[in-house]
Formats: sequence, structure tokens, C-alpha cells
Amino acid sequence: MLTGSLRRAVSASLLAASLITLSGACGQQHPAAGAHPSQSAGGVSPSRSAGRIDTGAAYFTSASGGVPEIHTVLRTTAELDAFAHHFGKRADAITAKARDTDFSRTALVGWSTTTGCAQWPSATLRRSGERLTLIAGRHPAPPPECFAPFHIIAVFVVPKERLPSEPVFS
Repeated sequence: MLTGSLRRAVSASLLAASLITLSGACGQQHPAAGAHPSQSAGGVSPSRSAGRIDTGAAYFTSASGGVPEIHTVLRTTAELDAFAHHFGKRADAITAKARDTDFSRTALVGWSTTTGCAQWPSATLRRSGERLTLIAGRHPAPPPECFAPFHIIAVFVVPKERLPSEPVFS
């Protein structure tokens, strides 16, 4: 049996380790989270190799709770269904919002990621060469304490000619 002081020391150590783990998760910001929204505005260059490439989000949500980290190009309804399936109860809403996509001219880019303690109200998709980057919309600063990190799930509508042939997700 542990003595009272040893029990308190073990409890304090476990509490400290838990708080460090939580603060590390909440402190993690997506590389673009600090980007000013003006950096995400703007059109695509004539070469289609730089700038914002999405024409909007077919689906977007930002909430606490765990989601798998996924980023992929969706070129068919079957790929959309497979992407949505990863998100449990949200699957029906994702597929319903993106169901009318004309896959002959448009692709979807599905992206889910942790945004730390910042709850994003929106996001855009930018391209630089072959690299695709998620850019946060204007959002308030995260609180000084964080008990649960936020995650986003976004499905962007992108004209096929704006996508790189082999995208690299950052």
C-alpha cells in the first residue's frame, strides 16, 4: 500500500503528464493557422500553378472530438462515399452536401486535420506548384487553456484543370 505522500506524488505526476499531453495537442496549430486571411485570398495564376484553387467548400465543419487525419483527391462518387465513411455520423451530411458534384469537370479535395485549440469558421485550398495547402479563415485567438483540440473536416470543390497531376499535401 502506498503511503499518503507517495500517493500524492504519484497523483501529481500523473496529472502533470496529462496536462502536458493535452497542452501539446492544443498548442499544435496547423502551419497555416497563423496565416492572415488576406494571404488566402486571390485567384489562381494563369498557369494554374499558384494561388487559391477551390471554388468553395461542399462541406465544412469545425468541432472538438477526434477524427482521422485524411487528405485526398476525390474523383468519383465512390471515392466521396469512402472518404465520408471515415467520419461516422457525419458521413450522410458529407455525401448529401457533395452528391451533386459534376465529376466530369470537377474534383473534390477531402481534408480532415487537427487545428489545435482554434475553431476555424472556414478554410480555403491553395496551390503552389504540386503542393496543396489548407488555409484557415479568420478566427479568434485560441483560449489560453485548452481541454480538447478542434478538428476540421472540409470537402473543397476544385475544377480539374486547377489540380496538380500528383498533389503533395502540406
